[in-house]
Amino acid sequence: MNNKKIKVAMVTNHFGITGIGTVMMNYCKALDKKKYDLTILAGQPISEKYEKECLENGIHLVALPSRHGNPKGHYIALWKALRAGHYDIVHDHGSSSMMAIELTIAKLAGVKNRIAHSHNSTCPNMKVHKLLNPYFRTVYTKALACGQLAGNWLFGENNFEVLPNGFHTDDFVFSKKNRDVIRNELGMENQLIIGHIGRINEQKNQEYLLDVFKEVAAIRDDAILLIVGTGPDEEKIKSRVKEHPYRDRIILYGETDSPTALYSAMDIFVFPSRYEGLPVVLLEAQISGLPCVVSDKITREVDLNDLIWKSIDDTPKQWAKAILSVEYRSEKERIVYRENHLEAIQNYDIAQSVKQLDKIYTDLIKM
Repeated sequence: MNNKKIKVAMVTNHFGITGIGTVMMNYCKALDKKKYDLTILAGQPISEKYEKECLENGIHLVALPSRHGNPKGHYIALWKALRAGHYDIVHDHGSSSMMAIELTIAKLAGVKNRIAHSHNSTCPNMKVHKLLNPYFRTVYTKALACGQLAGNWLFGENNFEVLPNGFHTDDFVFSKKNRDVIRNELGMENQLIIGHIGRINEQKNQEYLLDVFKEVAAIRDDAILLIVGTGPDEEKIKSRVKEHPYRDRIILYGETDSPTALYSAMDIFVFPSRYEGLPVVLLEAQISGLPCVVSDKITREVDLNDLIWKSIDDTPKQWAKAILSVEYRSEKERIVYRENHLEAIQNYDIAQSVKQLDKIYTDLIKM
């Protein structure tokens, strides 16, 4: 192979602080810039944090009109960018057969290698997804998925390669210092902090979490609910909190660039999602040594050893019972937990998974 860089365009509908956005940035920052010329083509809104990181890491960022607000403008701008860029590979990130549109545009723009990357195990618009799926499966040249569940649902059983959502696993080691800083900041030195980190939307099911906390708080006077994140249902959740009988014990933290310290501050992590691909936050929480009570709609691949599984069809009281029966871990036990699961954790480390992505890209170019 000559010294010419491999030109890769990663495509996403929007580039706010989301799981997909984080995964894309992790890979783009980790890939060798001497070998790759990387561009992210993203619809608005675009996070200022990601803009800054692209600038600092030599990653081109092309802002497209909002797909939701201006679909025609979005796809025309995508077409123009792909035509002008002369890319070797287009790597499209999404969660449904709607990716067929971007991949068709890439094909028409002359991009030979087209990757469809599944990040979820269902989608909001099932009718369109099912209608497009037969065609969708003809327009990509490589299928990737964050996990087995996400791949099976979009591509059919085993017709894809699993690429774990790589991240810097060492960043999430439990820290007594971080725990004390956050708890002092919140004025919660001795409380039982039940934590949740995720985009505030229907998928993550924060409304149900508020119902669960009502049951927990009625039994434990020291229980605090800490919800971290922003999203389309933020105002709805704020309204629900205002009406909540234990509203004084609920903290809507908002967005954070650094969740590491927040995991250390928590005592238990609760994640009642309606559906998921492979949620990185659950891996981060486990690495921090947090006991986790989670929805059984989530892929079992994310379980390092002892997640507590609950059905979202169960009553909030049943979830509360599970949360209150958890054996909370001491600071030492949280550190030991991570040490005992290092081998499984390494599967998700960016240093390992970026090698897999590099091989995928290199093999495509050779074909």
